[in-house]
Amino acid sequence: MALERRAARLVAVGATMLAMGCSGTWTTQESDAEVEGGEGGSAAACAAGEARCNASGLRETCTSDGGWRVSDFVCARNVAVDDDVGSYCVTKTDGSYRCWGDDPGGALPAERYRRVQLTRQGLIGLTEDGRLLAAETLLPDGLPAVASFRATNMWGEQGVCPLFVDGSFAVLLDRQQEDLPEHPDKVVEFEGPFTQALCAWEGLVAGVRPDGSLWQFHGMETIPGEFTQVAFSNRIVCGLTKAGGIQCFEPTISCGNTPSTRCAGPEYPEFSGGPYRSITATAGAVCAIDAEGALTCRRYDGAEMPIDAGRFTFIEGGYDLLCGVRTDGSGACFRHGGWNLGEVGPFVPVEPALDPGW
Repeated sequence: MALERRAARLVAVGATMLAMGCSGTWTTQESDAEVEGGEGGSAAACAAGEARCNASGLRETCTSDGGWRVSDFVCARNVAVDDDVGSYCVTKTDGSYRCWGDDPGGALPAERYRRVQLTRQGLIGLTEDGRLLAAETLLPDGLPAVASFRATNMWGEQGVCPLFVDGSFAVLLDRQQEDLPEHPDKVVEFEGPFTQALCAWEGLVAGVRPDGSLWQFHGMETIPGEFTQVAFSNRIVCGLTKAGGIQCFEPTISCGNTPSTRCAGPEYPEFSGGPYRSITATAGAVCAIDAEGALTCRRYDGAEMPIDAGRFTFIEGGYDLLCGVRTDGSGACFRHGGWNLGEVGPFVPVEPALDPGW
């Protein structure tokens, strides 16, 4: 397969990129001692009880005298959402993980992970050194080094969607099921390069090109611009610009693969304020984190979607589920219900909430 032929020449590229950004510098060996100035070395006073994560991935809490005390609580790095089932996994800065929701199934091999996602076919994990591992799904042999991935329902079966370190992107279909006639090798490759690429339920794929344009698989449409991130779901595509603005567009095919009058528009949210530094989408809402860490969500038709007033460093949306990591290293998930606009909102916390003590 083309992926296997490419593996050898990607070893050097992957090693270089992983050494630069994915080498796993977190440690849990620091003592519970008071540290003045925290992660930046500044002696500026803080508010008593304020919490944050330091450069070693541990939670610090502001003491009554304005100093920072380091704890042994390891902060969350990210939260991964299954966009059909509603399960979610937290991966911590020390490479450990924990999953909630649907049956987690078998465990992944003992490794340090950058991201773990729980799917209907078990756990998928991306190791610190760029290897993609699965607990139950069979992945192709000889995969090149992976920069990021997401798993979702693709064309009616499980798909794992990795972005490789050379900028190429592929969908790996579940090899435990019978081959689809149109995809006999169970691998669908998209011509890169991409700086970011994602897949969403029912075969939706989109990405950001190195020139800043947005690309959609359906119709092979390219939207020119200076974008750094893409977020999309069943009937919306949004891009985050280099300047921190957000622009949303109608996808080439609305409502996934089954256009319908109930998805008619276009009515898309407009985000004022900003600049924003991260975006994501559910099947009904678009959410963004601004420069101060505040989380803002709007329904596809622009209606405001009130949500947690805390500060966040990471968010990811699924079908009707949004999960995030707060600046204190804890995780939180919210659900809005439905996907027709009349059923969407408001966001409510998922119960039971993510265990803040883990």
